[in-house]
Amino acid sequence: MLPSADQAALVEGSVSSALASVFKGKFCDLVLHNRSAVSFKRDSVLYDLGNSTRTFFFIQHGFVKVGTVTGEGREVIYDVRKDGDVVGELAACDAPRRDRAVALEDTNAIPVPFSEIIDALERSGMTAKLVDVLCDSLLEAYEQINVLTYRDVLDRLIAVLRGLATKIGRNAGDVVEIPTYLTQEDISQMVAARRERVSTALNLLRRRGIVQYSTRGHLMLRVTELQNFKA
Repeated sequence: MLPSADQAALVEGSVSSALASVFKGKFCDLVLHNRSAVSFKRDSVLYDLGNSTRTFFFIQHGFVKVGTVTGEGREVIYDVRKDGDVVGELAACDAPRRDRAVALEDTNAIPVPFSEIIDALERSGMTAKLVDVLCDSLLEAYEQINVLTYRDVLDRLIAVLRGLATKIGRNAGDVVEIPTYLTQEDISQMVAARRERVSTALNLLRRRGIVQYSTRGHLMLRVTELQNFKA
């Protein structure tokens, strides 16, 4: 079972992912018209813990990691977002911010104040639809919490890798490539476990041929084998 601080971060992260799934598609079209993107260099912070500005960032190009730092100083990564995704969605809940977003590579994103998002939704008559989608997304998020909280490190790692393959992966022959560089520390922060334990689990998967690395250091995953893996 996860330590309480990491468990709390996982809960907040699942809610964050659920909220992000709401503000996509038609919702994006409503608020991005005639807005310009801002450029962020690799490792640049889009927003940080404690910021009080309630702004969403709609990613146009690049990859962004979203996470927090627990009271014990442990960094936890909730999610990795790509083109077409949204970060900063927890600003819909409260301020100051309890999460942070950092560019994994050079990234372009369009900032939009939360108040303007609400105005656009009200003008379009889509507020009720937003509530319906949000409720469905939150139910899925809490199901994910129940799965991840009580699994061991290897099972949690497999769940994280499968999630990355689904959210940002792209087909590369008979494997799925994660098209941005993630360090073992990044992956450990997603699994909410010590890097040494995650490294051991990754090496096991590598020996089984389930996880590989490209020449650029990108993860290459055999998703079917991940789904069927038994230690």
